[in-house]
Amino acid sequence: MALFSKSIESAQNAVTKAESVVSEWEAKAAAARAEAARLDAESGAAILEDESAAERVTLNIQAHERRARAFDGAAAEARQKLHKARKEALEAEAREEDKESATLHKQSEAHTAKVAVLQKQLEDLDDCPWARASLTDSVTGRQYGEHMGRTGYLDAESERHAVRAAVIRTFIATGSVPNDYYDINNAVGTSFNGFARSIHDRDNIPASVLAARDAGLSFAAVEA
Repeated sequence: MALFSKSIESAQNAVTKAESVVSEWEAKAAAARAEAARLDAESGAAILEDESAAERVTLNIQAHERRARAFDGAAAEARQKLHKARKEALEAEAREEDKESATLHKQSEAHTAKVAVLQKQLEDLDDCPWARASLTDSVTGRQYGEHMGRTGYLDAESERHAVRAAVIRTFIATGSVPNDYYDINNAVGTSFNGFARSIHDRDNIPASVLAARDAGLSFAAVEA
């Protein structure tokens, strides 16, 4: 489920702006360095033509090299800000996942309360207990468990968003994508049930985390 909010949009805009700043400083550094190289390549002919030009040419080359180093420094600082912006974008996404999880949990509680009221009315009317129907194996016809109904769906979706938030925070904390629920629980202190469940069975790994991993990003040692 794609999440769109002002906080995520703002965080992504900050990333885009930081990327632009990095590119700008890197381009300026490259241009200054290229100009220094050009002047150096042409300096021999200029000096042969006018020996007094040697000092002027040398100073000119050094000026461009100095500018390139200054731009390099600015680019390095901009890359640090970009790194921070990328981390903050992931953190904003995790907060949105938490909000979605909480909303679905409240919906589940409200629905459960409504079902309980109606079930009580039905049991009073029919003078016997009522329960959800059992599930039936489509091949063997064997009955097992019971239908979870809308409450089960809402609870499952609520947990999925909570897991996605925890996956993001696990990546920020460890620099790696968790292999299972136990990795998440150990990294961020959650208590998801990992018994006989694969974290890869559902849409539990946000695309942003996979993209950050593929880009070689790591935030484990970066201060907030």
